Amino acid sequence: MKKQLSLLLFLVFFLSLPTLGQQPSNEENTSRPRRTSVIGAPQSMEDVKRFEQAINRNKQLVGFISYYFDGCYNLAALNALLGNKPEALKWLEKAIERGLIDPEIINNDPDIDILRTEPNFKEIVASIDAKKEKLFKDPPFIKIDGPQTDGKKKLPLLIVLHGEAENASNMFDICSATAKTHGVVLAAPQGEYVIGEGHYQWGRRLEAQEAVLKAIEQAKEKYPIDTEKIYLMGFSQGASYSLTIGLTNPERFAGIIAISPRYLHRLIGKSLEKTKGHQIAVYLANGENDDPHLIANNRLAKELLTKAGLKVELKFYRDTGHAFPNNLLEEIEKAFLWIEKK
Repeated sequence: MKKQLSLLLFLVFFLSLPTLGQQPSNEENTSRPRRTSVIGAPQSMEDVKRFEQAINRNKQLVGFISYYFDGCYNLAALNALLGNKPEALKWLEKAIERGLIDPEIINNDPDIDILRTEPNFKEIVASIDAKKEKLFKDPPFIKIDGPQTDGKKKLPLLIVLHGEAENASNMFDICSATAKTHGVVLAAPQGEYVIGEGHYQWGRRLEAQEAVLKAIEQAKEKYPIDTEKIYLMGFSQGASYSLTIGLTNPERFAGIIAISPRYLHRLIGKSLEKTKGHQIAVYLANGENDDPHLIANNRLAKELLTKAGLKVELKFYRDTGHAFPNNLLEEIEKAFLWIEKK
């Protein structure tokens, strides 16, 4: 127990340090050190120094936390932006070894474009399948709870997806107050791939989609679900999957809350035609100090989705990086009320 507490305190200390190029979050709202605290190829020695500081910081985290594949991937992207291909490829390989098993992250990230023509790049990405086979898999787990009912009144359903290296129980607890206040059935599926004790990875998008569909079916077995009021919510990777799953299956969902997502237009764009005729609402949110690429990506998402005829809101949390805001419960309440009223 003492060892776990020491690890937690160490992690909070490092993650609460100001991210390069961002305003520091306060003690209660720590954020991850994102690689794009500096953007694009460096143009001066000062830029190079900032990249090197970010590299050193991620190396410290990677050396201490065995399942921190995010840090390895950050190091791959930072070195790619610096033009250091061998080092970038080395860290990309390490990221996969530690549990990065979502090829869509790699395939849709412009920061590592310089690596795509390297002879062993495709081989490294192809190793994801072999890594997935070696990862321990927990049986499918979905936490579901809802209000008491006489079985006559149909109930809304909110499905929440955790971020990478997180778990379903934490995400469930975060959203339980809003669900109880509004009489909503709450379901939290969990990624099956274990990358550390209490830390789970989703794998490919279609695996996450299968978990979401199972959550809907299990909720229907326990409660009278209103199929016109099924909502998706997620954070980080869970938010990206919420957007992709929701917008490619608009007939199933009434709204999406995506906090710090990456909008993958290559996957979603062709499906937007299907959203016509479906009143699906999309609530996007970022910390104002989040990864600048993500912020730009979400602004573009709002523009493209609005043009497609969807109802879209984009919210920025003050003094927040790639994290939930300090007034988390209040913000979740606002987001849920917005999608429910739309």
